[in-house]
Amino acid sequence: MKTLANFAVKHRLWVIAAWLAFIAVAQGISWALGGAAYKDTFSLPHTETASVSKVLKSAGLDSQNGATGTVVLKAKTGTLATSPSSLQPALVKLCTSGDQVATIRSPWQAIDCTKNAAVTAGDPKLLNTAKDSTTGLVNITWTSNHYDLKYFTGVFDSLKTLRSSDLQVEFTGNAFQGQGQKTQGVPPFLFGIIAALIILIFVFRTAAATALPLASALASAFAGLGLIGILTHAMNVSNITPELTELMVLGVGVDYALFIVTRHRRNLRRGVDVTDSIISSINTSGRAVLFAGTTVCIAILGLLALGVSFFNGMAIGAAVAVSLTMAASLTLLPALLSLFGLKVLPRKQRRAVRAGEFIELHATGSWARWSNTVARHKLVLSLGAAVVIALLAAPFFSMRLGAGDQGNDPKGTTTRAGYDLIAQGFGVGYNSTLEAVVDGPGSTDPAYLQKVATALQGTTGVEPTSVHAIPLNSAVAFVSFKSTTSPQNAKTYALVKTLRAHTLPPVYDGTSNHVYVYGYTAIQVDFAKVLAAKLPLFIAAVVGLSFLLLLVAFRSLVIPLTAAAMNLLAAGASFGVVVAIFQFGWGSEALGLGKGGPIDAWAPVMFFAILFGLSMDYQVFLVSRMYEEWLHTRDNRRAIIVGQAETGSIITAAALIMIAVFGGFVLGDQRAIKLFGIGLASAVFLDAFLLRTILVPSMMHIIGDRNWYLPKWLDRITPKVSFEPPDAPASEEDSVLVSNR
Repeated sequence: MKTLANFAVKHRLWVIAAWLAFIAVAQGISWALGGAAYKDTFSLPHTETASVSKVLKSAGLDSQNGATGTVVLKAKTGTLATSPSSLQPALVKLCTSGDQVATIRSPWQAIDCTKNAAVTAGDPKLLNTAKDSTTGLVNITWTSNHYDLKYFTGVFDSLKTLRSSDLQVEFTGNAFQGQGQKTQGVPPFLFGIIAALIILIFVFRTAAATALPLASALASAFAGLGLIGILTHAMNVSNITPELTELMVLGVGVDYALFIVTRHRRNLRRGVDVTDSIISSINTSGRAVLFAGTTVCIAILGLLALGVSFFNGMAIGAAVAVSLTMAASLTLLPALLSLFGLKVLPRKQRRAVRAGEFIELHATGSWARWSNTVARHKLVLSLGAAVVIALLAAPFFSMRLGAGDQGNDPKGTTTRAGYDLIAQGFGVGYNSTLEAVVDGPGSTDPAYLQKVATALQGTTGVEPTSVHAIPLNSAVAFVSFKSTTSPQNAKTYALVKTLRAHTLPPVYDGTSNHVYVYGYTAIQVDFAKVLAAKLPLFIAAVVGLSFLLLLVAFRSLVIPLTAAAMNLLAAGASFGVVVAIFQFGWGSEALGLGKGGPIDAWAPVMFFAILFGLSMDYQVFLVSRMYEEWLHTRDNRRAIIVGQAETGSIITAAALIMIAVFGGFVLGDQRAIKLFGIGLASAVFLDAFLLRTILVPSMMHIIGDRNWYLPKWLDRITPKVSFEPPDAPASEEDSVLVSNR
């Protein structure tokens, strides 16, 4: 670490130039490739979803398995008993638009773009004739099931021109998610930058120190987004990856730089030379940054082991961005610190340093008083904090995995308007897309298809009039149907399970046919099942790895156990907050989240990976200072008091920045990004202001010297790694490192 820091200081201009060139090259290559090409794709091995995909591919019906969207037409005057004159030419034109449209179905005609735009009779069930015939639906299927935004945007831009004084046109379905939406006010990323800037000004009170963490984070963000843009041309990367990357890099990048800059400023005020102070800061706080960032990357990359394609590109992209954040903190930041010299201190402090007036070794003030208060009232404070955490975590045990529907979209968006029009004209269940996929010789037998239809019509939760058989070829047929409840409703999820387990097996058992339940809700049932089964193992792997890393770092069995327990508590409490808002709907309308619905099945896994890594930041920074003091004094009480007193202010300042950055993503358009923003902001708040400020130090006081217990046999086989040398001038660090070993 010293060598790296020394190189960055000595060759600071070259390091800065290299980072600027790297950003330009990454962005330039991404731009030359046509920009980022984000796509959402699902692969769920050993599920009915995977089986249906295989059946359709084998039958040459890939075009029936593509992404889907619905255009909702509402007559403002008269009815839609006949097709609007401008509609059919516009729909036929989609086949040659280059937007990869496969099929189009409306009440008046069906168009097969894969067969030279062949036009056949439409489906009368797509017109609400049971009411007033004023609402019609146009179902569009694309050739691929990848969520490829440019194709969906092309169709949206073409068909929105049909809007007139007589015809309302809205768009629903996953393909059209986010179309026509414009972020109101300040974009989330810019909001995060402004919030971080304001907090840094209050913390540092000087322009240089305020600018450096932001410069480091922004360099990481631009470089990371460039590399991820290139990555999208090599593999499928989810559409939420760029916003997630911005969220993580800005929060984590400012955090890491804040730790290093704070240590550097403290060294300067203790009389350490600028160059020696930078090297010492990288050799101390830089190690904590390297450790914490590595933990985040490992946790995120652990998502690859889940075997779900949706996570792969997202995990690799996020890990790349966090890696660049660490690299910037350990190379670009020391180069910039060297360039600014004493200007990272306010003028009054600069004058004091030049005059030889240095500060005391240990912290004084409010944090010193608070750390003593925690030591005196450890039992009461630990009990109170534990009760608060338990209350907040209670909703977690009611968490229902699934996917929220577009009834949760903000009012005024086209997806919400289309969803509401369908619910009013056809019933809320018509927003669901469910199908029984018949595979085998029965797909050509009208009597067998009728048997399947009859079984569906007799099942509670299925709208009987919606059942409709659609033969596709000699091997496969669809029997489409709608539920009586909304797509996100628990009863709809239960319906899918009932059909699979009880209704349909008697229809195909003993025959050469098989009937699968397919559609968006069915896919989400499979997705939730796969992830729920793998979540405990994933959590155990992440916690176990973190335990081993902390065991090596602090040479203690109790410290890693305490950290694991605290991080799990933080995760449980923050999950509880997310469930209360996004599932129970407490305050969700005020946040533009609709009525509340299930938690996206992928969110807990991704959320835990990120959260556990972020929680480790504060644990490492807090306990490393305690460990340093313990090595010097072997006084547990003193070590905890000093460690908390000296790190409390920086941990809370870093937390405020991260809370502001994450909280800013409530301004985003996507429910998933809002979920991450609120979830991570609440997690960081609880972690910094409850766990690390109260629960962790009070528990360590209660445990006493056993905090640092390590059996002799384990001590002999545990690698001896100097995690964070004591805070000392660089000239003294060699002897300090020897004492640490």
